[in-house]
Amino acid sequence: MRRGLVLNLIGNVVFFLTSYGIHYYLGSTMPAASYGIVGTIMTVLDFEYMFLSNGARQSLAKEISMRRFDVGDVIRKSLLFQLLLILAFFCINFFGAPVFSYILNDPTLAIYFRIAAFLVPANGLFVLLLGLSDGIQRFSTSALLSTIYPIAKLSVIPLIIFFFQKDPVAGMEVGYLLALIFSIGLGCILMFRYRKELKSFSSRVIPFRTIAHNTLSFSIFFIMVSLVLSIDTLIVKSVVKPASMAGYYTGAVNFGKLSYYLMTAFFTVILPVVAKAVGQNDVHGAVKQVKQFILLVLSFILPIPIVISASSASLLISFYHPAYAVAGTALSFLSLSSFFMGMTVMLNMVHTSFSSNRFSDALSICSLVIVVPIFILAAKFGGITHIALASMICTGIAMVISYLILARKTGNIITRNAIIAIVSNAILWVVVRLLFHVFNIEGLGIMALIYVVIYGLYITIMLATHVVVIPKDLLNMIRKRGGRKNSEEAVH
Repeated sequence: MRRGLVLNLIGNVVFFLTSYGIHYYLGSTMPAASYGIVGTIMTVLDFEYMFLSNGARQSLAKEISMRRFDVGDVIRKSLLFQLLLILAFFCINFFGAPVFSYILNDPTLAIYFRIAAFLVPANGLFVLLLGLSDGIQRFSTSALLSTIYPIAKLSVIPLIIFFFQKDPVAGMEVGYLLALIFSIGLGCILMFRYRKELKSFSSRVIPFRTIAHNTLSFSIFFIMVSLVLSIDTLIVKSVVKPASMAGYYTGAVNFGKLSYYLMTAFFTVILPVVAKAVGQNDVHGAVKQVKQFILLVLSFILPIPIVISASSASLLISFYHPAYAVAGTALSFLSLSSFFMGMTVMLNMVHTSFSSNRFSDALSICSLVIVVPIFILAAKFGGITHIALASMICTGIAMVISYLILARKTGNIITRNAIIAIVSNAILWVVVRLLFHVFNIEGLGIMALIYVVIYGLYITIMLATHVVVIPKDLLNMIRKRGGRKNSEEAVH
């Protein structure tokens, strides 16, 4: 389990590095207004990916892990329902493109929405492969696929340079589509090796309505997640003037979402692991796993948005150019907002293993009703800073409520060491803020070096004081690789 978690984290890190490489290229070569169009298209795609990806993936992984029904039947019906969802979103994108461009006050967007329609089926099938590997707890396979896909996305840059110089947005979409097709082919080859593990231990068939309910429950919940993480960009594009503000806000969003996407590695692993323990009636073991996950998140993930929040303006200036400093305060709020949302997702994933999806459904519906008007008002009267602040407040409230509901099922899951980690992160924010306030630190290279040093010192302190312990699986993996390397060197 821990090895799978580490590999998934590595995959997510590669995802970020390649994504930021693409955005660095686009942001440095395109005007802010044009970059805002990229942000708008990517936001819509992210919204649909959240719906298609997490609903099917989490539902499939949960049912395969629990082994309540015939696995083959679960896979077939999950595929059928996913195809229905894919068809719906394809039609919305392709035939609704003029409507999207009208709402967003930009007629040039229509063609890009039509191209984006073809990304929907590719993504929908790709995530089913990830759900299969998660369900049989082959986390290393899903981690490999999650690593290969972003690397393949780098094809965007040569496509834009050589074939789409006059239309880089279209080049970006074509590059993403080719990356998905390649990853699907590789995933099918890898999963063929584990076909025996997909054999069922039950003769019961799963009702199609159960598949639909599970998938939609997860999907509706992730619509709420996507709404909070993505719709603010669309609102900024539609409401805030001048048009360049959408580009500046896109820059802030790109870094703000970092912690959320890192945390996907945790709730990708935590759901099948906890569901399996609960399915075996090992409630104590399940709760213990949850406590360990939370401590790892607070110790290894939270410092990242904390450092970004405390040095936001310098980061945007260094990565893009000085004009992006206007979004510095927005990034400070968004980096924490995304972490709060990641925690909300993880807590809800755990809750579905102990209980039904009703709380997640209720939280989603309430959020859908409340968040949109709050964001619109915040953007209209306060611009990008106020909408980012509204996002942080909304996700913070959702996180606290989710924790309180889960604690009713599991008891207190915040350990003493977890509290120490929270306090340590608060101190870290103050220290980093003072550092960047006193010294005028700019430049991508020096920023990267300072980030590495700060994070390294922080983790060293956490390990030295035994607040958190490096997972044994990771140490064993390092030892094995080190031994293998020494053996190869001895042979040569």
